[in-house]
Amino acid sequence: MELENLEKKLPEKIKTVWRQTEGIAVLVFLLCSVAAAIILYYAEVSVWWSAIGFGLTAVYAVFIYLFIIPFRFARWSYQIKPDEMEIQHGIIFRSRVLIPMIRIQHVETEQGPLLRRQKLVSLSITTAARTHKIEAVNESESDELRHHILELVKVAKEDV
Repeated sequence: MELENLEKKLPEKIKTVWRQTEGIAVLVFLLCSVAAAIILYYAEVSVWWSAIGFGLTAVYAVFIYLFIIPFRFARWSYQIKPDEMEIQHGIIFRSRVLIPMIRIQHVETEQGPLLRRQKLVSLSITTAARTHKIEAVNESESDELRHHILELVKVAKEDV
């Protein structure tokens, strides 16, 4: 499999993980809205205040699911070249990071329960300055990609 010089997108399944993560946040907001509604009811305050909480939660959910997740997916990409790695992401505040291979100290994979269900792995690339993350790669490709990056790092360090 040729891994170099190709702009790669995240797997489509990452959108499911993002939806599930945001679904948990929406559930927490709904629970807070219900708690606020109960408190306001017993405090004999207008029910309209709790309706505002439910309305804001609904607007948040619609905005995240219809706009943020598709745009976030469209803006995420990474590219591996023999001498550097490029990671791009962001909607409003876009980030484009070029990581020289010679600066990479180690590459690590992580997998939480939501990623594991979708057979995805998060890849962390650590330099002396900070850790950069590719949010998701297919589980079946993760070891190959990690070893490929480490081989390029080895070659880059030998050339110095």
